[in-house]
Amino acid sequence: MPPREKTPAEKAAEKARILDAALDILAADGYEGLTMRRLGQKIGASATKIYLYFVNKDEVYLSVVIEGYRQLCDSLRQAMEQASGGEARFDAFLRTYLSFAWSHPTFYEVMALKKIPMQADYAGTEMEDVARRKYEAGMEVFTLTRQVMEGYLEEKGYVLSVSRDAAAFSIIVFLNGLLNTYYNKLAHTVFSEFSELDRLPDDCIRLLKNSFRNSVLPEGDEFKTNQVSEG
Repeated sequence: MPPREKTPAEKAAEKARILDAALDILAADGYEGLTMRRLGQKIGASATKIYLYFVNKDEVYLSVVIEGYRQLCDSLRQAMEQASGGEARFDAFLRTYLSFAWSHPTFYEVMALKKIPMQADYAGTEMEDVARRKYEAGMEVFTLTRQVMEGYLEEKGYVLSVSRDAAAFSIIVFLNGLLNTYYNKLAHTVFSEFSELDRLPDDCIRLLKNSFRNSVLPEGDEFKTNQVSEG
């Protein structure tokens, strides 16, 4: 008697189990450490079983990153929806971005991997469509960043003299830079007192917001403001 075919829900659960295992391997050993054989060993199955769900390790890797971006964007949207007002939504967005990375360290590490194939590397291959979806998932983070930034600027009456894309990108760079100081323990080295380390995210967010108010950004870029009181 042939084995019973899995239901769609069972197949989805099995794919999720494979991606969870892949996430652990990627976070520990990077893209190069991920193999279908090792992935099968981790879930107690043969590599052949993995191939029932994924074409190759690239599809596994890309799917893990897509899922990470999906969860991050869901968290960001929820935080923005629950806040009222441009500044409140901006604050909620920034803190949620940081808290997601701290509460999902393996996802953050994998999403920030350096030695990985680029989207162009998949052009003309069977992974081109999946790579495009990964790119679109990452761009959704950028789109949300720009959206929440624009709400803050509008509420404050700030007018940018640099492109809004550049400003939104600088916010992402700022957040990832702050996160990296935690992951590489630099923040722990500089701030020996726990109270100082605990205050660091709030202090950095205030500095970021002040860069808009004070009309000055690194590298000489400027934000011009209307004559609006901060209140």
